[in-house]
Amino acid sequence: MNIYLHNRPFRALANASFLSSIGSVLFNFVFLVYAQTLPFKTLALSLVTAINLVPQLLAVPSGYLADHLAPRRRLTAMIGLRLVQAAAYVVLAFAIQAPGSLGLFAVLLAINLGSDLLADFTGSLVLHYQKHVLANQDEYQQGFGLLSGVGNIISLVFQALGASLIVLLHHNYFLFGLINAASFALAALVLVHDRAVFRAADRAAQAAQVQAPTAPESMGQGIGRALTFITRDRFLFGIIGLALGVNALGTGLDGLLTVLLANTPALWFGSFATTIAVVGVAASLSTTVAALFMHDGLKNWSLPALAAVTMMALAAESANLVWWHNGPAMVALLVIACYPVGKINPRLSAIVLARVDAAHLATVSSALQTLVMLGAPAGTAVFLGIANVVSPTAAWLVYGACAVAMTGVALAIARLQKRAGLATD
Repeated sequence: MNIYLHNRPFRALANASFLSSIGSVLFNFVFLVYAQTLPFKTLALSLVTAINLVPQLLAVPSGYLADHLAPRRRLTAMIGLRLVQAAAYVVLAFAIQAPGSLGLFAVLLAINLGSDLLADFTGSLVLHYQKHVLANQDEYQQGFGLLSGVGNIISLVFQALGASLIVLLHHNYFLFGLINAASFALAALVLVHDRAVFRAADRAAQAAQVQAPTAPESMGQGIGRALTFITRDRFLFGIIGLALGVNALGTGLDGLLTVLLANTPALWFGSFATTIAVVGVAASLSTTVAALFMHDGLKNWSLPALAAVTMMALAAESANLVWWHNGPAMVALLVIACYPVGKINPRLSAIVLARVDAAHLATVSSALQTLVMLGAPAGTAVFLGIANVVSPTAAWLVYGACAVAMTGVALAIARLQKRAGLATD
């Protein structure tokens, strides 16, 4: 929190991010409700899910474009694109009042997708300012931890608020569109208010480019160099493997736990719905607290060691759900598993910010996130596939075995890095 209170330019970047997130979280929830009311609701909800994957697939090209935008144009782009997003949601607010049809829904989806793509691009631009206004890796970790933790809080609070407001406002989608537009406009105004600091950062970046010019590179060359950097950095390459495993087991846990709870009343806290809510809130709060308090007893633990704690907790969770069926232990082990994850993501982002040059910063960051993300669909497909083809118990046994194996891998990597004297944080 100190970094937020005492670093004015970082506070401006954070406030702009929080304002944008508030509108987006609120509207995305409401948009799902709107899709569910359409005559073709199954198709509509499927299209929303599919479209939400597109920005992730285009993250690396978006990062390349952000890296290669002239520094003197970055602030104008950040402010201008947020105003474009605001204008787009004003258009959406008026359009969504028309009778629901597949054509209209396609237009609304296109607006939502365009806004998400612009958000990813401006997020990549923000990395360059964060590298400028934060002094060292400790500040990077504090900054990313704050952004991650508050982002989780916004997601929790405004999804719940959306569920209440949609009823209180009698499904007034027009108003929700305007609220989202206002959030982007306010985010732009926050940046305008502190534009002098960001202009100075742009001038410094432009001067650095003049003093040490880099050879022009195509998008393919830029992305290739980013991937080369990742594979040649022994620490990052090892962490990617661990992150893939954590992501695969983490996303696989969501589906497996839902299937198990639906068929195991002994684990319920009153009802199935209440139990799902308790599990979700406990996991989110654990991750959020970990991200917000980076200077706790785990500050000096290496990333592989943190991953090992998560894997051990997931292995114990599997044993509990196969043999003991203890509800409080289920929640407690989930909290233990999620706590290190709340530290891994901000610290990994901080490492990228510290190690990567400005010319490839957003490209490397996007490539790293994309590679790590690949574990999510794999984990869901494998573990839910076993649950449906064989049995949920068999799926949990395989899950536990994988968690034990990943624990061994994480501890081995931690030991090797310690022996080699690699700088990990």
